Amino acid sequence: MTVTKAQLMKWFAVLAVVASLAMTLCGCDLEVPKHHVGNWRKNPNYLVKFQYLEKGKEITAAQLNSCMAKDVPATLQCSGRGYCKEWNRNAAVGTQPLSFCVCDRDWADPECRTRRKSQITAFLFSLFGGFLGADYFYLGFPLWASVKLVTLGGFGFWWLVDIVRTGAGPVYAYDFRVSNELPHWVYVISTVTLFAMVGFLISLESYLSYRRQKRDDVMKLQQSEESRRLAPGAEELDGPQYYAGGPGRGGFNGFGGYGSVLGRPMQ
Repeated sequence: MTVTKAQLMKWFAVLAVVASLAMTLCGCDLEVPKHHVGNWRKNPNYLVKFQYLEKGKEITAAQLNSCMAKDVPATLQCSGRGYCKEWNRNAAVGTQPLSFCVCDRDWADPECRTRRKSQITAFLFSLFGGFLGADYFYLGFPLWASVKLVTLGGFGFWWLVDIVRTGAGPVYAYDFRVSNELPHWVYVISTVTLFAMVGFLISLESYLSYRRQKRDDVMKLQQSEESRRLAPGAEELDGPQYYAGGPGRGGFNGFGGYGSVLGRPMQ
């Protein structure tokens, strides 16, 4: 393939234009947005939200929790719904060891001020209203509850999974776990008993339905037989019969059928 001088000049001109444009470009004068504060810092600070502040004191006197506050009676620590437990026993000499609240079963947050939702209630909602999303509405998840309601408990599968999940242990609500108040043996017995009763009722309904079907079949067969007997020429199809009135076909008057022919009675 031969290249003419005119084509070479054309290519050199294009390259020169591209090079000149590249040398004159100075970029776009746009300000790129920057994050001066992380997005996670824009949410309320967990330590500030649940800090401990004695009544009648300024906000500057707030402390991490009531366990770190001095001159606070044990009955008032952790809002009276728990006890303090040291975190670092090997703290330096002269420093106060770091302690946190261990809340009672039905309370949560660093100061034991938030009441947990009930596991028994969540389990009952899941057991009897789980296919309608009642358990998720109670736990504080309205969006998932609506999805569960529309799909009728995920066509039953989601409903069964949540029954096991809410009964086997404390699940998370919107903010904290539910209280661990449902004994495991109660969950097992109630679940097995309920589904055994459901299985028994389904079996009973299936048996009664089968009996109704057989009864209908027998009635239809009986009606069919009666209609054949009442139809013209039925005596030629049904075998031995008794005919009211008229001479019979061999044998006594009024009887005709198979087998030995009986003689006519003597006068």
